[in-house]
Amino acid sequence: MGFCGEIVRHRTFGRGKIVKFEDNRITVLFDNYDEEKTFQYPSSFGKFLEIENRAFIDQIEVDKEDEVKKENELKKAEKQRIEDIVEAKKNSRTRKSSTPRKTDGLSNIAFKCNYCDGGAGEDRVGFTSPCTKETIEYNIYKAKHVWCGGEDSPCYRYLNGDLTREELVNAYEDDGFVCYESKVLNEWRAYAGIVQTGKRKGSPMTLRNARGNSLALLTTRLPHAKDKDRFIFAVFLIDEDYRGDRDSEGCVGANPKYRIKLSPLEAKKLKFWNYYFNPNRPEKIVFGSGLHRYLSNTQSAQILRDICELKKGTNEEDLAREFFEHYCDIKKIDIENLPQPEGGLKRAKDTV
Repeated sequence: MGFCGEIVRHRTFGRGKIVKFEDNRITVLFDNYDEEKTFQYPSSFGKFLEIENRAFIDQIEVDKEDEVKKENELKKAEKQRIEDIVEAKKNSRTRKSSTPRKTDGLSNIAFKCNYCDGGAGEDRVGFTSPCTKETIEYNIYKAKHVWCGGEDSPCYRYLNGDLTREELVNAYEDDGFVCYESKVLNEWRAYAGIVQTGKRKGSPMTLRNARGNSLALLTTRLPHAKDKDRFIFAVFLIDEDYRGDRDSEGCVGANPKYRIKLSPLEAKKLKFWNYYFNPNRPEKIVFGSGLHRYLSNTQSAQILRDICELKKGTNEEDLAREFFEHYCDIKKIDIENLPQPEGGLKRAKDTV
């Protein structure tokens, strides 16, 4: 039974025709709108959409029931998996040795942030309020970010007419959750996130190697840009009281003093791949599906040194220099003998 060509009605957009149906998403062209809009199948029916052809009703309800069953099965399996992990952690506590972890030198963490232009200005890239409509549309329909396009996302509901822009902003200002990116530079906290697909969908990610007094970097790329142009738009020293993940979603907060955001002009000069490279595939300059990467102390110090150069002549020059020296002191790094970066972009140039 094919849906293409069938007529649907949306409570805000009115009458439309289904023009595409694939990957559990239907695309509708509405009579009063020039652009196509995409909805999740089958969950959008009954919430946003109604289909005129009654012959499809039974099939939609069956597909809804199947979707709920699958979700329940996944949740049950994931709950058991987490319980097993918790039990294993408890049993392993008595077997811990005093030997330093091999990952201690890779306790600095770079976060992969979806681009957010909320609150953007001359002094910051954004990341302080919900995105503009243009960026929301890009994140959902072009970049296809899972959370942005999920049916629980306030931004998705806004684009589909379930929320007005005023309601979206008011919800955000009333401590309503929109997304992690929209508040990261207000709260100065970075999150590992929730698994959005696969067997572990809905379960929390963890930050296994992150440590207090290590560096956290916030990275992003502009719409339509390649990952080689990914830049660092803020850095902070992880709060020294951070003791690692327990059984909840991974999250690191900032030291109250050592935190710096970069202006758009400064950030575009601080390319992430000048410093970082994939140790297994150095030639591969792409973040991939992972949401965070771990960096060495040397790589992190190189980034802080270059921030000092970018901040010269600004009111954050002294803070940048103090931040750099404080970090090097903690990590026992010789500032005078700090090597030049050897990230993926640098390596690529050397082979040309």
